[in-house]
This record gives sequence, C-alpha cells and structure tokens, in this order.
Amino acid sequence: MTGRVRLLLADDHALMRAGLRALVESWEGVEVVAEADDGREAVALALRHRPDVVLVDIAMKGMDGLRATEEIRRADPAIRVVIVSMHGGRDFIDRALKAGASGYVLKDAAEAVLEAAIRAACRGEVYLSPAVA
Repeated sequence: MTGRVRLLLADDHALMRAGLRALVESWEGVEVVAEADDGREAVALALRHRPDVVLVDIAMKGMDGLRATEEIRRADPAIRVVIVSMHGGRDFIDRALKAGASGYVLKDAAEAVLEAAIRAACRGEVYLSPAVA
C-alpha cells in the first residue's frame, strides 16, 4: 500500500479487532489510530481522529455498523467506510452502499481483498468483495 493510511477499527469482538490491527499494521504505511467496540463509539472516534478509512462490522451492540456508517458519512464525507462483515446477503450490501459505504468485504475474504478495498476507498472508489460482487 502506498502513502500513509489512517484507520479506525470498529467491531464488538476484541479478538477480531486485534486480528485486524495485526494484519493492517503489517502493511507498509498503515496506522490504526483508534478502535471502537460499538457504533456510537465509532462515530465519536471517527469525528475525533478523522481517519482516512473506518473498517466497521455491521452487527454491533447499541448502534449497528450501518447506522454508524450513515452518521460518519453525513458528518464528514471525506471519511471512507468499509464494511467488514460475515453477512453476505444482497440486502445487507444494498443497505451498506445506501448508507454511504465505500466497500464491503466478507470476514472470510483473503487479506489481499481487504487491502484492495482499503486502497479503493482511499482513491474514492467503491469496492465489493469478489464473493458478493
């Protein structure tokens, strides 16, 4: 990955966040600036840290990832959001894109797919996991 990319991770499972952090920080120029365990915290941290990309799960306690995506994008359209979810149904994908997500990656995707989604989001493009595209 070229250039510096600042990420916020939002998932209600601590092990998932730890795994994502270890993965993305192994890539050149990627820094995790904050972590959230629910949607409300994701919105607050996104507005405080202004990351380039937020990686967010859909199913979280309190505010879900779709609502968090809407709020983040409404408050700061420059912040890109990539959904990282186990839900591959068309309804979830449609709702994520309508909420303003720049990408949708299934949790069982290859590492390269997540990296491609983050890169595309940084370029202002929309990226869907090949398995859901």
